[in-house]
Amino acid sequence: MKRKGLIFILLLFFNFFFIYGINYSNRIMFNNNFMIYLNSKEEPENDPNSNEKENKEVIDTSYNGESIEQIGKKIDRLLVKTPLDGYGEEIARKSIIKAVNPYLIGGIILESTKCKTECSVLLIQCGNVSSMKGSPGCFGGTYKQYNNFSDSITDLVNNISKEFYTTDLQNPYKMFKKYGRNETWAFKVNKYMEELKRGK
Repeated sequence: MKRKGLIFILLLFFNFFFIYGINYSNRIMFNNNFMIYLNSKEEPENDPNSNEKENKEVIDTSYNGESIEQIGKKIDRLLVKTPLDGYGEEIARKSIIKAVNPYLIGGIILESTKCKTECSVLLIQCGNVSSMKGSPGCFGGTYKQYNNFSDSITDLVNNISKEFYTTDLQNPYKMFKKYGRNETWAFKVNKYMEELKRGK
């Protein structure tokens, strides 16, 4: 019993001095502004252009081995001297981003605008590249009025991507009925697609 009592007292003293020692050392460290540094990875310096780099659109894709620039130039050859002259690369880029055949979009635009001969009033007055319907209506009608060609191109690509590519209607002959057209429309779009591919 005496031995157990002695051990108990020793343990109490040990705990007291241990806790006192920790508190004393902490007090000294804080009073003298001591700091402990742990090894860690250095944080990279803030790059003022980092957000700009992240937000910048980077496109490194192609369509069937052709770059956006190559396809854009082919489309532009058929749109030269029209209001859509210079929009070839934009058409190609927006199509490829949505995984849509850029030649299909180009073919639809050429068929809708009639720019191979004389561009339609719908294109010139309403900015509508594809006879897209909606509001606000151009001249109060059912065809949509656009402020610029870019918005109209975006609408066309998004519509084809959502309404046709998701249902495996990916060429004019498969899509003409749902698109509200006939086989003549499909033939013309397909013909323009072949011309665009050849770049002539």
